[in-house]
Amino acid sequence: MGPKNGKYQSKTACLPNFAAANPKLHLHVFPPSPKASRLETAMTAPAKNACRFASVWVAIFVLSVVFIAPTWADAPCDDVWLINTRCLPHGDSLDTTLQGLDYQRRDPLQGWSPSDARTFRQQTSKSVPTIIFVHGNWTDACEAVEKADAAYAAIRAQVGDRPFRFVIWSWPADRVYHRIRDDLYLKADYCDAESYYLARWLDTQIEPGAPISLIGHSFGPRIIAGALHLLGGGPIDDRTLTSQTVSAWSGGRRNPIRLVLMAAALGDNGLAPDAVYGRALKLVDRALVTCNPCDRVLRWYPRVADHSCGDQALGAIGPQTAADNVDVIDVRGSVGRQHQCRRYSQSCELADQWARYTFLDGR
Repeated sequence: MGPKNGKYQSKTACLPNFAAANPKLHLHVFPPSPKASRLETAMTAPAKNACRFASVWVAIFVLSVVFIAPTWADAPCDDVWLINTRCLPHGDSLDTTLQGLDYQRRDPLQGWSPSDARTFRQQTSKSVPTIIFVHGNWTDACEAVEKADAAYAAIRAQVGDRPFRFVIWSWPADRVYHRIRDDLYLKADYCDAESYYLARWLDTQIEPGAPISLIGHSFGPRIIAGALHLLGGGPIDDRTLTSQTVSAWSGGRRNPIRLVLMAAALGDNGLAPDAVYGRALKLVDRALVTCNPCDRVLRWYPRVADHSCGDQALGAIGPQTAADNVDVIDVRGSVGRQHQCRRYSQSCELADQWARYTFLDGR
């Protein structure tokens, strides 16, 4: 079987036994060539270690493809949408047809791609909740997605593989004026326009009976409350919806709705029955309001607010008028003085509540 070289014999000692066990298999063992011997001798210890290290990583990669890839395929693949109103008018004349809305749909592998309202409506299912996230002020288009993704991750971490459709409502919240008060007053006007757009969109794009979860941060709750107030028959900035629309939503409660209002930048009395958003809660099954008196941004609310809805921010001290369908949770322990959306959505106090307020708790 070749030269009686000790080194060569040690490498091939197992071959005769294998050949005996397989008599029909002819094994031909050749001695190493002089070039191979010289190459092996020339290889330094670090080079050999590098080759072994590379072999280990190749093996790990192969195993990951075999064992991890099926996990990717089995992971929950939610329907994620971006609804962009930044190109719509926000002055006295609004786009009542919503033809200018920009629709984007996210593919897990290819990223965002253009879509349309018809495709979105066709994907609505009464068995799958639609979760709509509305961001706050001083948020550009990229930050809107980043903040929404933080909330999405917090929800997904708590609900397992239960499916849901996630919508990012992106509105023009970039900073316009250097003076804070001027910018906040402008965005308050924008919020009124956004409330109208969101109300009209809910009425035309969400199938009756489909569960809706509305999540807002900072100025986001202001937009959400205004939209529900409009659907309930109330006016926002002298705008109203048709009597047919109001009758469908307020009379028969067209869709089950739940809310999560984080760091709400509206008055502490804004949701009271006789307040500016007084009809919003009449459409809601359950609402969760975060309370954080340490929030350093909301502490400035009394200095810039018009006080028509209360002297303090709802997100700072909670609602001052009790309601049977409103729950308040104090998050100061984990959020502290921060106002960041990520800190709120991923707070430990809120973690256990996501499933209930997104219709993903099985009830």
